[in-house]
Amino acid sequence: MSRMKFAVALLAAAVAGCAQLSQQAGGNNAVVLSSTEAQSRYQQGLSDYRENRHDAALIELNAALASNQLTAQDTANAYKHMAFIHCMNGRELQCREQFQALLKTDPKFDLSVAEANHPQWGPVWRSTKGAMEERLALSRGTSANATPGQQKLAEGIKEYDAGRYRESLAALQAALKAGLPARNDELRAHKYSAFIYCITQRNRQCQNEFKQIFAKDPEFELLPSEAGHPTWAGIYRSEKAAAAKKAAPAPAPAKKASKKAS
Repeated sequence: MSRMKFAVALLAAAVAGCAQLSQQAGGNNAVVLSSTEAQSRYQQGLSDYRENRHDAALIELNAALASNQLTAQDTANAYKHMAFIHCMNGRELQCREQFQALLKTDPKFDLSVAEANHPQWGPVWRSTKGAMEERLALSRGTSANATPGQQKLAEGIKEYDAGRYRESLAALQAALKAGLPARNDELRAHKYSAFIYCITQRNRQCQNEFKQIFAKDPEFELLPSEAGHPTWAGIYRSEKAAAAKKAAPAPAPAKKASKKAS
């Protein structure tokens, strides 16, 4: 065999070997499952999760997701449980990544109240969802069909991030005056206004912004990354407690003991 023919044969063998290794290694494209098989592995993953077999659950749920055979609802649920597993095992970065993938699949998805308040993954979830909603607010403000209020809100957030507080406050107040179609955007404008007032040591105005927030939504919560800020944390907690007390039902009047006739 000539040197040229030998080289060609060697190259062909190498290419075939690489292809075989690629197939053995797997990956998303190599997971070929029918919808029935994908559903079976998905259900097995949930069962493993309930039985605290976390490593096995991750394998099954990953395989089901990689098949691209799950419904949108099951896809979101798979990402959710994988996030739970990572957070329970102290892997916050991977937990956050799964929540991000979930919200990319379904931006309107929300955890139940009990799930959102879970001590292990609740803060990661609220932080991840809050960050996504901030990005959506900016995106809406720069879209072609944005309202004047949405445009001003996006401008106010950008100016705040840049540390130009006077310009930010002017834009945020203009957004509120123009009107914001979504209540969350309205709360967001008040929130950043409160931050600016507290940062610039105008505590009365800061307090008033939080009062307006809780008047519109008594259940409002800052993101975990925001709630502990030393500049406004005290005012925020005080107004939140006042709102909770105001929203609490009044105690039932005590029944008077009836007098027996003598």
